[in-house]
Amino acid sequence: MLPTNEVSRHPGAGQVDLGRWRVALGWLLVLLFIGWNGWSLWLFARRQTGLLPGQPTNVMIEEGPYRLSRNPVYVGLLGLYLGLALLIPTFWGLVLFPVAVVLILWGAIRPEERFLHERFGAQYDDYRRRVRRWF
Repeated sequence: MLPTNEVSRHPGAGQVDLGRWRVALGWLLVLLFIGWNGWSLWLFARRQTGLLPGQPTNVMIEEGPYRLSRNPVYVGLLGLYLGLALLIPTFWGLVLFPVAVVLILWGAIRPEERFLHERFGAQYDDYRRRVRRWF
């Protein structure tokens, strides 16, 4: 078995050598995910509204990270994905990142936007005009 630093030098082993910067950026993204998503989830608990499908959605959250992004949980998850892909540096993990973005957009965000429009109407439409989908 090769030491970790040796494996990263052999692209044939499924890993990509991106240099040392990737480790610092990868850990930064993981730490940002913990803080950002922790803050986002805390707001759901504090406002006592549902996060998961099937849970009652009582209020719209427009504070904290929701002032910067309509989808901070998904932004955080994509940041975590990218951070882990940089830490592990697999070729496919990095190449498939855009696929993850599209899957989240079409599989989660778009349906949630339709639901929130139906649930909150003009309040959500105003929020959507003021706050970007991603950032």
